[in-house]
Amino acid sequence: MGLENFVGNKNTVELLQGMLARNRLPHALLLSGPAGIGKYTLAQMLAKSLHCLERENDFCGECRNCRLIAMSDDRRAAVEEAEQEREKLTKRPREIPLLIQHHPDVLLLAPNGPLRLFQIEQARHLKQALTFLPASGRKKIFILPEIDRMDAAAANSLLKSFEEPPLHSLLLLTTASEAALLPTIRSRCVSFWLSQLPEKLVVAFLEKAGAGGNPQERRLLAALAKGCPGRALRLDLEHYRQIRDSLLTILQAGLEGKNFAALFAETRKLAGDKEGLENLLDVLYSLLQDILHIEAKANGESFHNADCPKLLWQVAHSLGVGGVRQAVALLNQVERNLRRNVPTQISLEAFAISLAPLRRMSEK
Repeated sequence: MGLENFVGNKNTVELLQGMLARNRLPHALLLSGPAGIGKYTLAQMLAKSLHCLERENDFCGECRNCRLIAMSDDRRAAVEEAEQEREKLTKRPREIPLLIQHHPDVLLLAPNGPLRLFQIEQARHLKQALTFLPASGRKKIFILPEIDRMDAAAANSLLKSFEEPPLHSLLLLTTASEAALLPTIRSRCVSFWLSQLPEKLVVAFLEKAGAGGNPQERRLLAALAKGCPGRALRLDLEHYRQIRDSLLTILQAGLEGKNFAALFAETRKLAGDKEGLENLLDVLYSLLQDILHIEAKANGESFHNADCPKLLWQVAHSLGVGGVRQAVALLNQVERNLRRNVPTQISLEAFAISLAPLRRMSEK
């Protein structure tokens, strides 16, 4: 147990360990990287390393302080539990700032509510809490995951706190998009980028964690996670396959220019699946990538969807290499439409209907 067990990004971890050993951690640390790469996990590890009772500048995972901080390791579960408790206290839960604190010197302030946003009340509480001295440890630590979910009003209220924080405090921030932060927030933090991991490393991580039923499933999870081990752990393959089969039906119907009843049924089903919308585009891109592999006669192990070769071959035969390039351009338009809140069903149906000319292109 310790920082050496963090998966990937060894150079960044070693640099942070050196800062810990020299007591030179910045007052505000911003961990950036794609969702699921381990930003929050690393923030938790740093908090444990500063408060561990057994190891200096690292953590054991077994002492009282490590176990208290670890109670928030599963952030989603911790936030969900805190929201449930808050709703029991009042009929207006949004008026109470969501604060999660198992250790007296480590406070988690996470985005919450239906829109997953930071509250202005959380920012006000943070400003007040920064004035308190640590109860027992070296630092008073404040963890703010997904800081890009903070609106301008809350962020502006914290500028002074970020610029001149007390020496006894440490702010640990995470974000998947530095560009979404106010420049005044970025300029007051020392930023570290966590890069995506090689697929083989994610497969090894899944095997060690006991995730995925067999090597083929672990390879599929690693490919879909795009180098992010946390995302690979959260992926539901059964749900993924349901989305994939629906999208293959849509692709086939669109390319053939018929069987629109099946096409509309599948687009309607996908539009009603709120959980699947987040991965919808990723699944479509993975299918198009596999079609290119088929046309290039690549090794089957390089396929994301090697468990459905017949369906993939049928779509690949209809689309061809020339059609894939045009299909990607159409898919980029779908992505833009979804970001502009165009209804999912309309976007998918427009995409599918636009595929018919691509079939004729591939057969010329």
